[in-house]
Amino acid sequence: MDITLGFAVGIMIGAALGWFISQRRVNAHKLQQELNASRQQLEQYRLDVSSHLDTTHQLMSQLQESYQQIAQHVAKTKMQLIEKPSVTDNADFSFLASDTSAHLRQSHGQLDEKRRKDTAPIAEQPLDYAGQSSGIMKNFVTEKQ
Repeated sequence: MDITLGFAVGIMIGAALGWFISQRRVNAHKLQQELNASRQQLEQYRLDVSSHLDTTHQLMSQLQESYQQIAQHVAKTKMQLIEKPSVTDNADFSFLASDTSAHLRQSHGQLDEKRRKDTAPIAEQPLDYAGQSSGIMKNFVTEKQ
């Protein structure tokens, strides 16, 4: 009987150890799967961040190139539209037809001459012709001397 009892106790201890070891292996396998999944997620996150930074860099480069093109365009049109062209420059009205630009060149000199004649210096200030108060000053009594 002792042998049977010892054999039964041995089987129970062996079964308990087997179950315990198998549970550890199952848990270790689950942990390994979770670790692999976490590593894959981290790698995907790194790829996403890298892709985002590359795209941002490309967009910033395009923005910088566009800004440079705009600055060049503004400088070029400023020279054409705002600053007075030199006398030797015959292409100041190059965007118009040749007969229109010739007419504008001719009338430009006449306008300057007419403006010089019309702007005579004023010797005195203009008089105020209001004889009585008006507007918001209407309620106040005015005294004339």
